[in-house]
Amino acid sequence: MSDFSRSPLELLLESLNKGYVGIHIEQGVPILDRDLNLLQDLLAAGVRSLFSRYIGNGLAFGEDGSGEDGFAIRALPAGQNSNDFQITGPGSCLAGGIEATVEATTTYDNQPSRPDGRHVPKLSTPTAAQPDPRIDTVYLDVLLTEVDETTDTALANSEDVGMQTSVRLKPEWSVLVAEGGQVPAPTKGHVHYPLAELRRRRGEDAITSGTLDLEGTKAEKITDLRQRKLTLSHLETRLSLLEKVLIAPTFAQNTPLQPLTGQIHQEVTLTGNNFDKGGIKVFFDSVPATVAATFSSNQIKVLVPGGLTPNGTGRTVRITVANEVASAVCDKPFRVRAVPAFVAPPNAQFSPASGSAGTEVVLSGFNFNASDLTVFFEGQPAPVVGQATNNSVKVQVPDGLATGAAVAIKVNTREGSVQSDDQFRVENPPPSLTGFTPPVVAVGGTVTLRGQNLDVPPVRVEFTVEGFAPVRAGLTDPATPTQIKAEVPDLTFGAEGQRQARIKVTTGSGSDVSAGLITITRT
Repeated sequence: MSDFSRSPLELLLESLNKGYVGIHIEQGVPILDRDLNLLQDLLAAGVRSLFSRYIGNGLAFGEDGSGEDGFAIRALPAGQNSNDFQITGPGSCLAGGIEATVEATTTYDNQPSRPDGRHVPKLSTPTAAQPDPRIDTVYLDVLLTEVDETTDTALANSEDVGMQTSVRLKPEWSVLVAEGGQVPAPTKGHVHYPLAELRRRRGEDAITSGTLDLEGTKAEKITDLRQRKLTLSHLETRLSLLEKVLIAPTFAQNTPLQPLTGQIHQEVTLTGNNFDKGGIKVFFDSVPATVAATFSSNQIKVLVPGGLTPNGTGRTVRITVANEVASAVCDKPFRVRAVPAFVAPPNAQFSPASGSAGTEVVLSGFNFNASDLTVFFEGQPAPVVGQATNNSVKVQVPDGLATGAAVAIKVNTREGSVQSDDQFRVENPPPSLTGFTPPVVAVGGTVTLRGQNLDVPPVRVEFTVEGFAPVRAGLTDPATPTQIKAEVPDLTFGAEGQRQARIKVTTGSGSDVSAGLITITRT
């Protein structure tokens, strides 16, 4: 029986959670068993972690050129296969960085007792209440167990100190089955690795090989889940060959692309091989393009990207298809036409998205610098402000649009035309104050405001004095587009006999403040 000051497994897990990777022993201090144990356990855990992360789980490549076949799950002969199956050996399997070894072929029922002394549970026959077929997952349960002097008498040190001073760690394994489910999460210190899937019909106790006919489709009764030929040097050789033969994209010789000319956002069909292998990327010259659809390994559709014609004139480009392994350049050139285009949704095609006549709107897209540029809002010509660039043009919302209407924006050039997918919402223009009368008025008197667009509800009039909160005024008559009549409110006068204020008008489409000051008196 081992005797530790701390459980090595618990101390290891606690140290790993804290990010520890090693130990340094100080001089002139007692050496504790838990420090020495942790030193070895951290080193072993680090190696197992590296194996698991950078090599993986599975079987090695055999020295004779064949893959090892340990822990294969196979059917037993008829009469021996009732809720039992074969576990092949000899062979080894790497699971979580621990190498488990089966010395010879055995069966599920004939496995030795588990490290905790329990026998593996007997398998059950699929019942009528379970799925048909029931899919069981066979998995390997691996852990490191302690071997002491009761198992290995050499550890008693009978020839010198005459007592056990240490124990040994040894990999132990069991093959278990998750009936009708997936591999369960391992308990502390254990590693689980899937070996196979078993499919059986309801009421079928025999585990057999072959296939099941499931509504016209075939399914293997025993499916091998093991990763094989895991040796890195062999993987490198095989992957290099696979990359060249099975993954590298190529273009078709006769009709590699259709059409041979197009504009921004237009679909182009590419034909070739391995267009569905790896992370496929497509470039028009060096500009990446969006893959719109993948029909098969031989054909994909891509969208012509923007940015190919910065000068607003057409040009010829080459199309490249690439993945992580290699790239292929199409022999046939593609002609890009400099037709104007808006940016693709969900990007905003113009900003702002709403406004009134005279509002400046910036359109975003491509090829706006082509010659003979004109812009229209629902058929109404919009004045261009400044110089258009390839990617943007500023215009003013034209007069004559119906308030509240949602209109499309159309851009024309000598190269072609485009209409926006987004719609611009026409709003009421903001109020504009041009003056007021009289210039001097007593509290409670009436002031008449003049201007434009003064009647968009809700209409509010406020008198503002610097340093004080605005005071709202009541309307004496309904507002009209050009006139508002308001009752002058009582302001904060203090010791002064009069106040000078500005008048602010706010409507449903904006606000404006008078340029001049009105004088308010108490009487």
